[in-house]
Amino acid sequence: MYWRSSPFNKIENSALQRHLNTFSADAKLPLVLNNSNILIIGLGYQKNSITDSESFSTKNGLNYYSSMLQLGWEHKWNEKSKMLLMGMTRLNSYENKLTLDNLQQAWLALGTTKKTEHFEWKYGVYYNAEFFGPMFVPLFGFKWTPSPKWMLTLVAPVNIELVYKPKDKLRLGLKYEGLNASYSIKPEDSLNDVYLDKADNNVWLFTELECAKHIWVHFKVGHSILREYAIYSADDKMDLKISAASIGDDRAKTAPLLENGLSLELRLIYRLPL
Repeated sequence: MYWRSSPFNKIENSALQRHLNTFSADAKLPLVLNNSNILIIGLGYQKNSITDSESFSTKNGLNYYSSMLQLGWEHKWNEKSKMLLMGMTRLNSYENKLTLDNLQQAWLALGTTKKTEHFEWKYGVYYNAEFFGPMFVPLFGFKWTPSPKWMLTLVAPVNIELVYKPKDKLRLGLKYEGLNASYSIKPEDSLNDVYLDKADNNVWLFTELECAKHIWVHFKVGHSILREYAIYSADDKMDLKISAASIGDDRAKTAPLLENGLSLELRLIYRLPL
């Protein structure tokens, strides 16, 4: 589980500041079926709030939630290659109410091929039925471990992470993380449904410490880049989005909810021994 905050963001043409806070909890359970197959079951919950005050009160803020069910299968083809197939059903809304209009279905296929003991390729595709339209993200990258203390992982265009391990129970690193998601949010006019389109990209410095057996504390500090939070009418969509490229996007631009700013994250992790 984790808490993330982006406080004291400037608001265009205003002396006020805007705060973003996120609380999230998730769990994944791998079930080993045999030497070649693993079944993965996951649950996730997230609460987000954007407030326009000098406090962190969410009473009058923009609140939106996400609940997720994950079901995946990892198959090992041989000693060098494996494939992960994952389905993710999300309820992304301003209220925790199960309706078909607030559901999204996402799919992930991610393959891994080991080239050497220290290098492996990663490749695949991610799809989600976002509220702004269908989104496909081709994925390609690698994991490189040049020494026991250094590791570089790239899954373009969403993630790059450089890790240094000075000790077995301590990790330090640099990370880029790119996220794009959409949420049904409470409309000001009950006759006009709206959604939030969120693109939140951050560069982080992080440290991770094993404070007890299998329990890690993870802290990150960073800054957002090319951040975009915008609200659109529910029927205002694009034809297709492929990674960062928007096709047929004629949506009317709105004032951004958040400017780029500081980001903080504190995470508590329990890792199952495998």
